[in-house]
Amino acid sequence: MTEDAEARAARLRAQSEEGAATADRRQNAREWADKQVAAVRGTARSEHGDVTATVDHSGLLLRLELSPLTKQAKQDDLAHAITAVVRQATADARNQVREVYVRLRNEGVIKALPPFLLPAPEVGAVTLALPVRGNSPSRRAGDHAEEGPPDSWLKEEPW
Repeated sequence: MTEDAEARAARLRAQSEEGAATADRRQNAREWADKQVAAVRGTARSEHGDVTATVDHSGLLLRLELSPLTKQAKQDDLAHAITAVVRQATADARNQVREVYVRLRNEGVIKALPPFLLPAPEVGAVTLALPVRGNSPSRRAGDHAEEGPPDSWLKEEPW
């Protein structure tokens, strides 16, 4: 082999090895991302903590916690609060998944974010109207209602 042919062969081997190493790094990064995404949990809570929702990376509801005070809520109000809290939890999960893919893009593993990973829409705070919180017409101005249930109430199993 001539010097030029040997140098060219060495250059091609080096390029091939570099390409294989890059492919391995990308595969490892994708496996890391899959694990990160699978572990994502989105959680949200209503303003006073009466409704708490946890969803997985895809937005599937995993857990819904309701404080005993929610028994006093109107059905429509409770349904609205639950829906809004689940939407917040889903937005939280979606943003976490998006961050995993943003890291991959920033590190050059992928060229662009998948189109389904648009930022989650903003979801406002959720307040559940309960009579004990001052929404009852019979409440006097000097009365002070408790601001919310203790955290320990939220750890009980939903009724």
